[in-house]
Amino acid sequence: MSEFNALLVHKDNTPLKTQVEILEKFDTESFDFGNSDLDTYISQKFIPKLQQKEFNILFIKDNLSDNYLELYGITLAYHIRLSNELGDKRFVPIVIISDVDGYILNKLVPMANILFTKNTFVARNEIASYDYFEKVFNQIKPFNDFKKEFLDLIHIDPPQDYLSHHDITNEWSIYRWAEFLKVDTDATKANKAKIENMLYFKYLKTLHEKDLHVEQKIVEASKKGKVLLIDDEWAKGWADILKVALTKEGVEFKPFRTNYQDRDGFSDFTYKRIANENPDVVVLDLRLLESDHENEDIDNYSGIKILQKIHEINAGIQVIMLTATSKSTILEKLYEKKILGYIKKEHPEDKSIDTVENINKFVRLVDRGLKRKFLKDIYLTKMNILSILENDIFAQYGFEFEKYEPFWKKIIVEVEAVFDILDSDRSNKFLYATVSIAVSIESILSVFIPNDREMVFWDGEAYNCEHNALRCRIQKLFIKLGSNENFDMKVMIKKRNDYIHKKPVVVNENEITLWFNKLRKMIEIIKNPLELRIYKKGDLNNLINKFSY
Repeated sequence: MSEFNALLVHKDNTPLKTQVEILEKFDTESFDFGNSDLDTYISQKFIPKLQQKEFNILFIKDNLSDNYLELYGITLAYHIRLSNELGDKRFVPIVIISDVDGYILNKLVPMANILFTKNTFVARNEIASYDYFEKVFNQIKPFNDFKKEFLDLIHIDPPQDYLSHHDITNEWSIYRWAEFLKVDTDATKANKAKIENMLYFKYLKTLHEKDLHVEQKIVEASKKGKVLLIDDEWAKGWADILKVALTKEGVEFKPFRTNYQDRDGFSDFTYKRIANENPDVVVLDLRLLESDHENEDIDNYSGIKILQKIHEINAGIQVIMLTATSKSTILEKLYEKKILGYIKKEHPEDKSIDTVENINKFVRLVDRGLKRKFLKDIYLTKMNILSILENDIFAQYGFEFEKYEPFWKKIIVEVEAVFDILDSDRSNKFLYATVSIAVSIESILSVFIPNDREMVFWDGEAYNCEHNALRCRIQKLFIKLGSNENFDMKVMIKKRNDYIHKKPVVVNENEITLWFNKLRKMIEIIKNPLELRIYKKGDLNNLINKFSY
């Protein structure tokens, strides 16, 4: 038979104070609610005192301030049930002492539904209530299933003064990721302290507490490269967390430190800074500004504006979106913006997200992005070739090279196709890109060697390549143009031919990058052939006649 050991929390408004050991008077007058809040007051002042006391039943006056309708005693009861640091003390019977009955309390405040959970009672504000519970104490049964007997019967809404859904999601995600990744920095500690004081987050933590004890493997980054974070919450913990998630020799991670106050903050100087960082992967928040939360037009979100600028800088930079939204219409539209993928920041009530799976998805996306970093070189090579073709060769000579115009245009089409193919998720994309590069080279030969059967250069000299071999014609043409560059494309041509003849072929990103750069060098030589420098500058007629032999 357990000894009845009661404790009372009151505000000089109950006769029970003469019968029960008093924990401490709830002193709202001396507490500055302007600088903190009720949750912090309870978490930092009352819960530690409860830890130090021995008791097996708790009496709490329902109103603990001068305003009866505030009913802080109800809030305190929730804190006790949800404060893990109290251990078994959080399961003791709680008696709410009130001047009204439970029905009225539930009319006054929805949170009074705690009275419908196990071992939480309401009693009249009189000494007889103490006597009653002393008499029946040993008949009160302990919790058998806290989840079914308490958690499933309550619901706690976020504080009304919370800024937005976005803020809740960020703070909860930072907390969850930091717990699983064991990140313990000043920023994550500050976020944790805030969360652990608030009743709403205590409720969420209790709902999810089993998750933290489940052994789940978190994958590690395997590729090397440079990752840049652009998020207005970077200093609140995201920078620290993602740095730990990407801990790997050869991975350089850094947050982008800039002003996210308004759209004017994203100046040309800011975009130049992004270009100077030259990241391989950008982790980009979808909505960086408060004004983004005021509309549903995804094209006007600050993150999308920055994404467009990144694509202008180099479309080969891989972008992973971070987003707090759970709206499927927005998430579906993200893929139309040519991103690598997205990571949903976890809203606490979104049961569809598993934190470890979410972390692993992020690491795998970054790895995939770093594997695709070769696309930055492909994009720059593409832009360089197109600039020469459109601004130099085609613009200057195309008009007078009417019979060769289709070949120049063919090269432009194939060069653009190389990047588009490699930036896709097509199977065999490296082989398709190889074919496009080969077609571009053959188009060049069609300009300078107009008649394969005669096997002559534009100056009438035979090139003598056995069986009209493509690799021989390429090498001899550029030697004739005065280049000492090694244009041996034997491997590329063989793989192209094997693919055409349906033989097994494997092409990798290093080979594609090498071959595409050789095509660029060919175009650069064509722009200004060494053997033609003897002609007067600007004497295009002589040059054209030479080509038109």
